[in-house]
Amino acid sequence: MSALVVLLRTILRVAVYPLLSVCTFLDYWFSGASRSLLERVQWLQRCARLHAKWFGMRVRVHGTIPTGGLVVANHLGYLDIVGLAATGRFAFVSKAEVADWPVFGAYARLGATIFVNREQRGAVGNVGEQMGGHLQEGVAIVLFPEGTSTGGDRVLPFMSSLLEPVVKLGCPVTSCGLRYSMKDGSVADEIAYWRDMAFGPHLLNLLGKTGFILDVYFGEASVRKADRKALARELRAEVCGLAVLPEGTRGS
Repeated sequence: MSALVVLLRTILRVAVYPLLSVCTFLDYWFSGASRSLLERVQWLQRCARLHAKWFGMRVRVHGTIPTGGLVVANHLGYLDIVGLAATGRFAFVSKAEVADWPVFGAYARLGATIFVNREQRGAVGNVGEQMGGHLQEGVAIVLFPEGTSTGGDRVLPFMSSLLEPVVKLGCPVTSCGLRYSMKDGSVADEIAYWRDMAFGPHLLNLLGKTGFILDVYFGEASVRKADRKALARELRAEVCGLAVLPEGTRGS
């Protein structure tokens, strides 16, 4: 692909973004999205669909989209949130640093995201209370229990602490596998956001691509009876299967 074509594509996408951003924020304020959690996640879905088109992301859904309870998925980076939010009416649990990201942090805050600071003592308990509140109001929550992102070649062991509200409430849990594909690049190097990657260069490089596909695989929603540690192991095994990862690359 010509370097000039890549450069022009990047410039065009960057140029149209201010208009896209203004439209999404105006939608939030004039639609009255702040009135309830459900309206906030509906706004986030509209916002994510616009951003998916901007990124050149095509989302293909396999299985039934959950409308409540907890959704647990493998995690490759910030694009996971765009793709899943475009798919269903979800709130997300995210690391606290995301709240301070330019523009995207504002989307997360307005979209009813629950932020967790794992370095702060007692933070997990507070997040559990917020998760319980969302779940009781009928808002589905997406959790990435690995606690960090990967290059997509494995699923790390799940952290069990944030599964406690689910065990207490007895709400449905749905496993979800995410798998990306692209023709003009590497998923691990150009879609996944992990290791010591810098956000700005990663984003600009991605905007020069022709596009990519996200396949979202949903399992069956069900109420689980296991304790949180056993549940973490059970859900990880399901996510590994749904992500269709090659044998030998699923981590340990």
